[in-house]
Amino acid sequence: MDKEKTITKIHISEVTEKARISVQATLENKKLELPTEYAVLNEKEQEEFTTKFGNKGIPIENIIQMWQNSVREVDFTGSVSKLDLIVVNDQGVFQWENIKIYKFTFSSGRAIHVVLPTLEEGYKYNRRRGVRINIDKVMDVEQDDIMYSVIVRDLSYCGVGFVEPLGSQIDPNREFILHLLEDTDDGEREVGKFFGRIINQKEDENGGVFSGCTISSDHAAFLQRYIATKQIEAIRGKSNQSGIKRIKTGEFWKEDIAEEISKSEEDDIEE
Repeated sequence: MDKEKTITKIHISEVTEKARISVQATLENKKLELPTEYAVLNEKEQEEFTTKFGNKGIPIENIIQMWQNSVREVDFTGSVSKLDLIVVNDQGVFQWENIKIYKFTFSSGRAIHVVLPTLEEGYKYNRRRGVRINIDKVMDVEQDDIMYSVIVRDLSYCGVGFVEPLGSQIDPNREFILHLLEDTDDGEREVGKFFGRIINQKEDENGGVFSGCTISSDHAAFLQRYIATKQIEAIRGKSNQSGIKRIKTGEFWKEDIAEEISKSEEDDIEE
């Protein structure tokens, strides 16, 4: 039996530096998923971390610092209502809901963020629930060196939906390559080539056949960052209509968000 199908949950301590990690913030009716990285600790740092948090949390790189240049100009209206942790590893995709993120500074002066979940076990996460961006753009899908024109409707780091206007031509039982395009000031450019498979198909309401597909997990790390960047651009575009609110220090998304996602290491944390 496939090992991945038998595992429905994992403990937070099982998350390692090999996993692909992102934090999903829900801000009223907006969702923003920011990829981050597992913070690799040296022996002394690991000892300090274990003393403080035991096996109830994981260290991650400073998520705000990693995205500071992009996120600082985003106008988030309202406060964070929910933070979730998404982890992709060899066993599947797992989610920890309602996490807390604390800033922690080691005796050496190095600062990281620490994810502390409400529940220590994360549960299997349906990839189709991942954050998606709408595209509606004509692109090529390649199979056996033949190019098929499709209309890409939406994209996430683990899946893509597209329409074949002339009916089903792509073999749903074999892998394809999506040539992902985006518009720039200088015209179209190819973002990359991504391997995928068709999972289900249905008649599109506007004619043709709509295919829901998965994308190889080998592309997840790149696409997580790509999707997050596009989300930021989309929110920033909306913000431009009413003016962008800049953050004074540039260290946090916004003061009300900072209160939720970056609590001081002096805060009392239950161990």
